[in-house]
Amino acid sequence: MPDQASPAPVSTAIPPHRGGLPDPRHFDPVIFPGAEAGEVWPPTHFNFHAPWMHEAGLGFERDASGGIAVVRSFAHLRLLVDIETAHQLFDLAPGSRDFRLLRLIPAALRCVERIIPGDPMPGPLLDEEEEVPEEHHLYAATTAMVERLAGQAGEEGQALAEAMRRVPPGPGMFEAAVARCITRFGFPMATVAPLARRLQRLANAHARVLATAAAQPDYAAMEKVVLRTRQPLGADRGWVGGGLLTRAMDGLLPQISRPRRASTAILAAAEEAMRRPLPLEAPTRLILEQDGYRDRLLDISVFWRRLSAAWMTVDPDTTDRREIEALARNTLRRLSLTSLYRAPDEP
Repeated sequence: MPDQASPAPVSTAIPPHRGGLPDPRHFDPVIFPGAEAGEVWPPTHFNFHAPWMHEAGLGFERDASGGIAVVRSFAHLRLLVDIETAHQLFDLAPGSRDFRLLRLIPAALRCVERIIPGDPMPGPLLDEEEEVPEEHHLYAATTAMVERLAGQAGEEGQALAEAMRRVPPGPGMFEAAVARCITRFGFPMATVAPLARRLQRLANAHARVLATAAAQPDYAAMEKVVLRTRQPLGADRGWVGGGLLTRAMDGLLPQISRPRRASTAILAAAEEAMRRPLPLEAPTRLILEQDGYRDRLLDISVFWRRLSAAWMTVDPDTTDRREIEALARNTLRRLSLTSLYRAPDEP
């Protein structure tokens, strides 16, 4: 009998992600400092173990200045707390499970308005697909488009912009504006309705950009933790790898701001594109451009969300140096993905 052909070898290579990037969910997985073997982190809920974390009325919000406000129910008291020292207020030992859970609060508050102990973890922190943009993002995108319509569009576009200024904001504002153009201004539906549908697609595309930008990790907080972590390493003589770790951290500091600067530049380019003089009656190219900006922001976010949250769980004085070294390696590998941070006008 003829020899049977040997089966083709199974490839174990990680498939490339968008733009030739590696798959972010398999790229150098991040382990949270203090996580036990086999522990899934982040958990699905903010289920603190300490009973005093479940007192009635306790919650967390973003203060107007961007800090974390601890909200108590008695006497409408609001305490503005530095999240890096908040564990002292709640008597949570550094490195404990509740400590690590508390340090996830800032990342969660970039996705929701308020966190109460027991609340579910926001989807982006669990690597779930992002939801439809919230209404305020859609309203902001629509407002930018209305301003452009009023100054650049033809007669139908200007009438539609005028109508949109007089209807309540929300997902149904385009339909309401079309009805107003027909009933109040006398435009035929065959002219106004197709224009409104195209512009609604554009508003949705820009709203997705705004929502993805708003959900970016707190890069500034991560940079602050990296800087604070570097400071005690030079004085730590009790660990044999201290010199290597110190040099690794010294290499991180000059470039750790790269994801923040890149995401800021991409958002600015997306907003500038909405102001350029292009014919909004045929916005297909602009829609594709906005989708591209959103994809760029999403790529950066997916690569950095888990790592930035892991850095927030570091306590420079007590975290195991080997775990800090692992985070430094994760960070350097992500910073080496140069195409992730290319300028918005680069192909």
